[in-house]
Amino acid sequence: MLKNMGYILNLILVGGTAFSWTTVYFDFIRFHKIYGTMLRISGCTTPNPIMTPCFYGAIVFAICLYLSISKKYMYLLYLLIAGTLFAWGNFFFEFYKFYFSIGPKVSCSGIITDNVFNTPCFHGALIYLLALTALLIYRRG
Repeated sequence: MLKNMGYILNLILVGGTAFSWTTVYFDFIRFHKIYGTMLRISGCTTPNPIMTPCFYGAIVFAICLYLSISKKYMYLLYLLIAGTLFAWGNFFFEFYKFYFSIGPKVSCSGIITDNVFNTPCFHGALIYLLALTALLIYRRG
């Protein structure tokens, strides 16, 4: 069972990387449709994807996947701890804004939402936590 946990960890990180880069891809498409460029940073009603936590979370997922495949578990542990804290911090900030701001409820990707638990930030945070848990179980065995 514990031997398979390394494969499960890789699978979780493949899923997290695919999920996060898919989210970022659609954020880029939406932003480009609205503004016709990727170079606009300020004065946007929809944030430029380069300025969102999703973009940086996607980069970290890709690095974590590389570290997992190359079996550099100590670096992976530190990066997953940092990624998990970053993701949950962003989610709790989004949660705060969702319930305590006036006006439309907007996710970190700039999409109007009616449920904060249906946002990419929440799903990404869950995947980070799942990957960290899988790594800890794998390293313990």
